[in-house]
Amino acid sequence: MGKRYFQCMGAERKYRNENGMDCLSFRIADDNAAGISISLWIGRNAMMTTALLLALLTGTVTGSGENMDLSGWVAMALDNSPAISSSEASLLSAEASFAGAESFLYPSLTATAGASRMWADSWSEEYGVVKVENDRYSAGLTLSQELLQSGGQNWLYRSASELTLLAVQADHQSTVLEVMRSVADSYYSVLEALQLKCSAETAHQRSLNQLQRTEQLYAIGAVTTLDLLQVQVQESADRLAVSRSSQRVLTAYTELYVAAGVDVAVCDLAIDTNAVLHPVSERAAESLSLDISRNPDLQAARFREKAAEKRYTASGRSYWPSLRASAGWSWQDGTLNNIDHMFDNDSYNVGLSLSWSIFDGFQRESGINSARASHLSAASARESMENSLEASVHSLKGNLLTDIQYYEDSKLMLEQAEERYRLSLSSYEIGALTLLELLDAQADLASAEANLVTAGVNALKTEASLLVQLGRPPRTGE
Repeated sequence: MGKRYFQCMGAERKYRNENGMDCLSFRIADDNAAGISISLWIGRNAMMTTALLLALLTGTVTGSGENMDLSGWVAMALDNSPAISSSEASLLSAEASFAGAESFLYPSLTATAGASRMWADSWSEEYGVVKVENDRYSAGLTLSQELLQSGGQNWLYRSASELTLLAVQADHQSTVLEVMRSVADSYYSVLEALQLKCSAETAHQRSLNQLQRTEQLYAIGAVTTLDLLQVQVQESADRLAVSRSSQRVLTAYTELYVAAGVDVAVCDLAIDTNAVLHPVSERAAESLSLDISRNPDLQAARFREKAAEKRYTASGRSYWPSLRASAGWSWQDGTLNNIDHMFDNDSYNVGLSLSWSIFDGFQRESGINSARASHLSAASARESMENSLEASVHSLKGNLLTDIQYYEDSKLMLEQAEERYRLSLSSYEIGALTLLELLDAQADLASAEANLVTAGVNALKTEASLLVQLGRPPRTGE
């Protein structure tokens, strides 16, 4: 697609819309199409719309900037998407939680030091009340290691935390696939809008040519006023279709910029219409395996179910005792003058401690019931997701086969419409066909062109959705 040259005709009028917002109405004309009226509201929320208008005026939306294929847009989205940034933050949090769950594997080392002074009064027969002051200095190190917490409860919690981390990793993969699908969907919407705009411009050019011929015939009295009005109405309708298709291009690019996480105000990118994918063949679609085991959402649900089961088992271990080993060194003295000989006045200790909670006010029972409910909920969520995915992928595959068949049929219908229009034009020129019949053939050709574009894009979108549901990235290149 070549460069497009736009001219802003200026603000036509300022008015207040039905929501009480001040608006400006602009009229834009280009070298190939009739004028387009665009209304902008004035205020802080108008920044995006104003930027889009500037992009339209400078040619960004119509492809005068750098062109990128689908793989380029996907790569940019993976770098800029806020959804992926949020998912990465959740992943870091899960990794930190797992590291915390492993802390029991390492011993704890505690250092202590203290200094105190004591004042006391004591009675003596010889001296009466005697005031006594004592200083006390101390230091110590304690090394302890948990050997077994409540019958291995800590190991079960570690396994549950690891499974939760795997679930969050699967969530991150799901987010990446969803961003890729969203970008592909928006990319195909832009492609559809551009191709429909091209089709509308072609249809308008046919109407314009027909109008010029009809006006010449009308000037010599070869056609009636009704015939001229019919052609004028058709040309006006096609001109309006061009204007609407231009607006759809603008809207489609907005959605693509949002999906890719880029700012339209500083972005000068467009899709590469020369690197466009085509729908897969019906045989290739039939051969697609509907194995949902790779779906990251399902994998995350399964990991969370296993994690909930581990926590439920761990909560039952709270009836068991805990075992801890410890070793320590300590020193204390009433003065610091002998600090050089502190190891002559120190002590060491080693020990094993066994603790067993006999009764805690039914806190254990409450924790067990809560963990059991969480396990049942996770199992239900996993089962529901499996059933939903099974139904979804079968439905999407059926839709894909239907879309591919309709795409192939649309090719044949376009060929038929082109041949009919060619024959109708020849018949009209020799007087064997009425003008109304020619206009009908012309409208059928425009409709067939639009149907082929829409059918191809629908097949590509359905294919992308199906691949993502199967846990596979959508196609971004041949």
